[in-house]
Amino acid sequence: MRRAFARAIDSLDEEQFQSLYGRWDPLAPPQVAELLAGSSVRWWVAGGRAARVGAAPRHHDDTDVAVDKADLEPLRRTLAGWDLWEAHEGTLRPLLPGDTLARGREQLWVRRDALQPWRLDVLLHNGGPEWVFKPDASVRVPWERALHVVDGVTFLRPEIALLHKAHLDRPKDRADLAAARLEPDARAWLVDTLTKVGYYRWATLAADVGGTEDASGEA
Repeated sequence: MRRAFARAIDSLDEEQFQSLYGRWDPLAPPQVAELLAGSSVRWWVAGGRAARVGAAPRHHDDTDVAVDKADLEPLRRTLAGWDLWEAHEGTLRPLLPGDTLARGREQLWVRRDALQPWRLDVLLHNGGPEWVFKPDASVRVPWERALHVVDGVTFLRPEIALLHKAHLDRPKDRADLAAARLEPDARAWLVDTLTKVGYYRWATLAADVGGTEDASGEA
């Protein structure tokens, strides 16, 4: 029942979604870096923004920022004065001061207050010595290989961000794959890993697209 509800929410267009949950006005990656500057929290930008580093931009409904779950308390201290809400399968619950994260929750929406738009979508990652792909823990990448810094902002590498997008397979995910600028070694890793975890259609797409753009800069 819950999954059916979550699928129904995922099928909403942006206008319908914001009518139910409120408006999004996401912080841009440099604004995230400024907000979290000086914090002890290890964080990185994920999602479509990470997939498109160095490629033609597109509109993003939110900004996905991942942090280690172990850094939740330092994050809450850094974001004192902001409202944090647990987001899970289409439902929201405020994470009140002194409250603990409900079991199995791995996502937070962040805004100043109820009169303000949502600014951050925080993904809680199970930390460790390596980045681990949750659907298949045999896929592991050392942190120094999984992340890179571009213009002062830490991003998940595009090929890893695209691996996350494969199971969603939405039009914008395919557009991100087509637009992504990947080095040959990164594209080979993505194709091999998609094949390993059973995303065969995406493996074919990743092998076929060249990650190039036309002269106008459009993907």
